[in-house]
Amino acid sequence: MRGHTVFWLAALAGSLAGCNQPAVSLKPPVFQSSENTVHDWHDVAIAVSHEIQARGLLAPDRPLFIREQAPDSAFIHYVADALESDILTQGGTIARSPAGATVVNLDVDFVRWGPRDKPPGLLGTAAGLATLPGILTGASYPMSTWAAADAAAFTAIGVGGLVDLAIATTPTMNAEAIWKATILAGDRVIMKVQKPIYIRADDIPLYAKTTSLGPVGSDGSGAVLHTRTVRYAE
Repeated sequence: MRGHTVFWLAALAGSLAGCNQPAVSLKPPVFQSSENTVHDWHDVAIAVSHEIQARGLLAPDRPLFIREQAPDSAFIHYVADALESDILTQGGTIARSPAGATVVNLDVDFVRWGPRDKPPGLLGTAAGLATLPGILTGASYPMSTWAAADAAAFTAIGVGGLVDLAIATTPTMNAEAIWKATILAGDRVIMKVQKPIYIRADDIPLYAKTTSLGPVGSDGSGAVLHTRTVRYAE
C-alpha cells in the first residue's frame, strides 16, 4: 500500500514538473459594467456629468460644448445628447461652438478578444455548494420530517442565490469598449475620465467609428489639438 502511495505521488510530481508554462496568476475580484441597454449608455453620461461637477467646471457664466470625436458612433452620439440634457438639468448652459466654451471631448475605442480558452471559474465551488441541501437533510435525522424539509429548503434557497449571483457576475462577452471624456486647456489636462465596459461582439457596430476627430482645447479659440493615434489590437 505504501509503495502505491509513493508511486502516485511520484507520478503527480512528474506531471507537475512536466508543465513548461507558468500557472496563470489569480486576479483580485473587480467589477466592470456590461452594456446591453440604452439605460446603460445614459449611466455613462451621468458619470461624465458628475465628474464635471466634482471638478467645479459647471459654471453658470461659462457654457460647455460637447465635442463628439467619433461622430458616426451611435454610442458617442447618444452619450453626448444625454450629457447635454443632464448639464441643462443641473443649471449649466450648452454652447453650439467651442469658441469661448469649456469643451468636453468624447471618444470611444473597442477591442475584440478571441474565444475563451477555458470555462469561467467557481464551477467546482458551485457544485460543492449544490450538495449542501442533501447533506443537511441527511444529517437532520432523527428530526421531524417537516423540520428536515424546512432546513433543506432554506439551505437550497441560499445555495441557489449564491449560484445565481455567480452566474450573473460571470462575464460572457468577448468584446470591450473603452470610452473617454477629456477637458483640455492649452497643454494641460483639466479632466480625464476613462473606463472599459463589456459589450457583445454583435454590438461592436454601435461603438465603432470610421471618422476620428482630434480633441479641442478649452482655451477659447476652438482650435483642434494635435491627435495621437492609439490602436487596440483586435
